[in-house]
Amino acid sequence: MRNLNQRLMNMASKMFPFITCTWNPLGGECQHRCSYCWARALAEKHKMAKYQGEPRLIDKELQRQFKAGDFVFVCDMLDLFGAWVGRIEILAVLDVIRNSPETKFLLLTKNPKRYLGFADVLPLNAVLGCTVESNMYLESGISSAPSPLNRIDAMNVLADEVENRLFFSVEPIMEFSHPNFAQFLTRRKYQLFGVAIGYDNYENHLPEPSLAKTQQLIALLEKAGVKVFRKTLREAWNSA
Repeated sequence: MRNLNQRLMNMASKMFPFITCTWNPLGGECQHRCSYCWARALAEKHKMAKYQGEPRLIDKELQRQFKAGDFVFVCDMLDLFGAWVGRIEILAVLDVIRNSPETKFLLLTKNPKRYLGFADVLPLNAVLGCTVESNMYLESGISSAPSPLNRIDAMNVLADEVENRLFFSVEPIMEFSHPNFAQFLTRRKYQLFGVAIGYDNYENHLPEPSLAKTQQLIALLEKAGVKVFRKTLREAWNSA
């Protein structure tokens, strides 16, 4: 158990810098099956029953009380808005968020199209995040989630519904089309809470851009007025 707790602490140290704690009110297995997923690897290694089987609410977690001023990452171990998660489960989690108005929450998904079906009930104290590793189609076998291009399109539609609450996580960053990626992400720049950018932390040997190319992306985003949260920045493993 001590080793597992240490692993969880190490994961938390790689969290977004504005996050103060995590909250996992939903159990079950994430069906995106991303090859680089630290959460799936952790759950499988330690046979964590909470993250096996069908999606289900964790009653104890739904009773959790949050502190005013906290910024809570919701469901960092799986995707609350995955296509396999029921509407009732999502509404239950959103209801807890709405009833904690002095706390901020980060929602993060690889299926942002699902946000659109809840546009009228998305709490005002929730930042609506989306992971986009690239602006190109990912290589076969990397992920079963909707393509990054489809995710960006859905977020652009969502931008018409919300103000200053959209967030992109470009982590783990993969090879991208430059400078089109920056143009995609800044298309709705005034609605953005920010963009986090970082390389893979777990030696998965993903198709990575050079560090210089990533730094150029960051510069373009910041020039457009976007707040960039720098995560792990290093030279690509496959650089010459």
